[in-house]
Amino acid sequence: VVLAGAIVMSFAGLSQAQECTALDDFSSSTPNSFPAGWKPREEAGKNVYVIAKDGDMFFVRARATGPKSSGNGSEADRPVKWNIEDYPILRWKWRPRAFPRGANEQTGKDDSALGVYIGFCPPEDVALCERSVKGQLGLTDRLSLSRLYFSKGVGSLKYIWSEQLPKGLEFDSGQKKVKVLEHGVPANPDQWVEERVNVAADYRRRLVAQKLLNPVGLSILTDSDDTQGDNPSSVAAGDYADFKICRE
Repeated sequence: VVLAGAIVMSFAGLSQAQECTALDDFSSSTPNSFPAGWKPREEAGKNVYVIAKDGDMFFVRARATGPKSSGNGSEADRPVKWNIEDYPILRWKWRPRAFPRGANEQTGKDDSALGVYIGFCPPEDVALCERSVKGQLGLTDRLSLSRLYFSKGVGSLKYIWSEQLPKGLEFDSGQKKVKVLEHGVPANPDQWVEERVNVAADYRRRLVAQKLLNPVGLSILTDSDDTQGDNPSSVAAGDYADFKICRE
């Protein structure tokens, strides 16, 4: 009986350790519409991100082409309530459909078929961080934001699927810390790839903050705006599904 009880407790502990909580599986959204609970960075971004279904699974299908006025280059943002100490892991599924021609995310041609951002900002400074993202900073804001960068760990982690850059490459773009999770055109374009990243560990290592901030936002970005000048027919497209946070 003691042994049986120990086994039951062991499985219970394992189950608890593997517990995940959905951030968004898009099941509350309507097909052919912009995802519910998300906001486009620009209103035209609603043209880029729409809900589709693969069997019983809902997902976001993103397709970015043409000028910025069509929504190309606009993220889709979702506020999150996320205790990163308890749930350090982010999981999701994605698959690229079309890579922007001539893109190189480490240079000025910063376009991707797939990109996932996690944003960090102290709760009391969220309004300031939002103005920064939208490019609406005044002089006082700029001084305040500089202090936030260096004292409070404000910034973002970005994970991408790149056609050109090697898997595992990490680089910085200001307070945006980028990592290439996947590289190149997949052998089967219809196959979903599931990702698992330790956001807490990446935040500590790359943003080097005194205190671990909880994420305030999740964003996706499929864009081809930076490659339009050289390749007016450049298109970026990809699918996103099943975002969840996990203990392990």
